[in-house]
Amino acid sequence: MTTLDLTKLPDYLKHQRWFSGKAWPIKHVSVVDHAAMELGACSFTLGVVEVVYELGKTERYLLPVKPAPEGVRDALEDDECLRALFRLIREGASVGSASGRVTGEWIHTPEGLQALPSPVTVRRLMVEQSNTSVVLGEKVILKIIRKLEAGVNPEHEVGRFLATKTSFRATPTLLGALHLEGPAGATLAVAHRFVPDATDGWKYTLDRLRQERPLGERFLGEMRDLGQRVGELHNAFASATPDDPAFAPEPLLQEDLQRWSASIVGELGVTLADAGRLHADLEGRREALIGYAKRLAQVAPSGQKIRIHGDLHLGQVLRANNQWLIFDFEGEPARSFTARREKYSALRDVAGMIRSFDYAEATVALEGGEPRGRVGPTRDAFLEGYRKATKGAPYLPADGATFDVMLRAFELEKLLYEVRYELQNRPDWVRIPVEALLRMEESK
Repeated sequence: MTTLDLTKLPDYLKHQRWFSGKAWPIKHVSVVDHAAMELGACSFTLGVVEVVYELGKTERYLLPVKPAPEGVRDALEDDECLRALFRLIREGASVGSASGRVTGEWIHTPEGLQALPSPVTVRRLMVEQSNTSVVLGEKVILKIIRKLEAGVNPEHEVGRFLATKTSFRATPTLLGALHLEGPAGATLAVAHRFVPDATDGWKYTLDRLRQERPLGERFLGEMRDLGQRVGELHNAFASATPDDPAFAPEPLLQEDLQRWSASIVGELGVTLADAGRLHADLEGRREALIGYAKRLAQVAPSGQKIRIHGDLHLGQVLRANNQWLIFDFEGEPARSFTARREKYSALRDVAGMIRSFDYAEATVALEGGEPRGRVGPTRDAFLEGYRKATKGAPYLPADGATFDVMLRAFELEKLLYEVRYELQNRPDWVRIPVEALLRMEESK
């Protein structure tokens, strides 16, 4: 392939904001597949490269590139190239690659998408760091996935399931995708319905907490609605039939509870070892916190394992037209696709959202706003809506006591993750989950 000068790729990659390996010395870069894209007015190379670092780690990236005096330049800077990729998806067309095919997939055309402007307008979004997203015709949001992983992409898989197998529509509908088929197979891009004038749930909640002192019924009603929406999502996941093994619910076994409990106990040991040097008072809570994790293994198994969102928090919901929408089904980026696709207790999602409420209140408090005291009512309203939507659901524990034990264990799991994350990335924020751990012990 003549369009990629491999000697210049390490320097090129280091200057891309979506490249996650900036801190590691690169040993070499190789091309594992490529396709010459001659699409209308645009000509470029769609390359998949493998980066091998000096420490032995490898990663794969998608490089849509054009030749340039400095070596290569990003083809996605060209509106025509973006339009060409979208046409490939919308037409369900394919282009041969060195070892496979680049294939577009169009799932369906909802009302309002039949007639896009020609040429379709292109508006780049600058908020993402790990991918490249553009809005096309103000009706479609196209996300080009930069860091690739082999296997079934959860965002495509979940979006397709919700769009074609369920009646759940409280999400930006998956419209289509672009796939690389062959030995280096991966999902390269996904296209969703664009929701105009939407506010992300994190920003929306912060604004409401800044304004409402104390919390008003309107906000608590919105939290009930959010809980109901999450419950409806879980109902949709649990509706899968046995002939769809990727989504069909499975019995929750005692060994699942024991495995999850042991994992949380292990995470607790690692977390306290890291955080205890800075927060010595955590050590005095060790046994009580271990108790919460061990109780998970002691309850009788009740309910089912289902597919879940996997990374649910206020930043993964949108507020538009006085309604909640749930999006971004990629799962936790640090986990493998296999791990993200694992079926779990739905209460893991519930715990993630509840922890997000605490972060929102703590953020406002750090700004000098209202002191703590509003997480409890927010949590209660959310759970009220969730329990209403999932009443009698076979995938949840049959009794309230087991529900509470499991939810508390998953909240602890999330807290431990937060402590480790903040220690590594935002040490000034680590007191938020640390204080929550201390309050958690004291509240029983």
